Amino acid sequence: MSRTILVVDDDVTLVAPLKDGLESAGYRVAVAFDAAQGLLLAQELRPDLIILDFYMPGVDGGAAYERLRASPLTSATPVIFSTGLTLEELKGRIKPGARTFFLRKPVGFSGILSVVNQVLGEDRQAITKVTLPNTTGTPAPKAPEPETAPAPAPAARKSKFHEFQVRVTYADTDKAGIIYYANYLKYLEQGRTELLRALGVRYRDLEVSRKLFLPAVEARCEYLAPSRYDDLLTIRTWIADLGRASIAFSCEVVDVELGGKVVARVHSRHAVVTDLWRPARVPADLRLLLAPYVQP
Repeated sequence: MSRTILVVDDDVTLVAPLKDGLESAGYRVAVAFDAAQGLLLAQELRPDLIILDFYMPGVDGGAAYERLRASPLTSATPVIFSTGLTLEELKGRIKPGARTFFLRKPVGFSGILSVVNQVLGEDRQAITKVTLPNTTGTPAPKAPEPETAPAPAPAARKSKFHEFQVRVTYADTDKAGIIYYANYLKYLEQGRTELLRALGVRYRDLEVSRKLFLPAVEARCEYLAPSRYDDLLTIRTWIADLGRASIAFSCEVVDVELGGKVVARVHSRHAVVTDLWRPARVPADLRLLLAPYVQP
């Protein structure tokens, strides 16, 4: 089973390629753009590793770190600080423990991956300081070689989709004993919500904090085979189209009990509007997160 990494950083231009690279290396990645959201996701997901920026709006990384260490659910979770502060400056602001590690910005992905692999693979009980190459082309000191075998090369790029499983309940079926046709739209609704959640974007936050809404303007379903009570389903969701002011989602419903047969394909298109019901562009940070999941 792949390890889960939580990235907490408000810099969207850094988070998007970092998430993409870590997922290509075989890790599952969740993202939060502020400390408050990061703390909530840490409690919900209980990740194997947290990459934490220090300077963020609102609660800073130092305060978030103290809360992580105070919680029994995350007290032992390895934390990698990604910051422009020196090790000495950072130590003066927090009380690092044995599972605290440090990366000095500017950070190159190969250096991050090397340290991530060391922390999760070797589980070193030490504080590590690494100065990594920057991304501007200016030479910088190379990261020190690991004491053991070098980090493995990134795996081949994987298809971008989100998956979760559901069990067909008796209430999901109709008189014929198969899934009621309208319930497939419910599975897509769950799929798109969980896809956004996995990216660190809660749909209710879009409505409450950003005043953005995604009303459906089109929905359709292809029914390929029947599924029945107590079948285990895999809901595989991706982005079918990412427009300027609209998002289209698609999902496949896979019946595990039928040997992985695709039993339905479901599609929906959603406008992006404000609380005044006026069209709005897809926010730049959301577009960056969703772009890798676009599959026509």
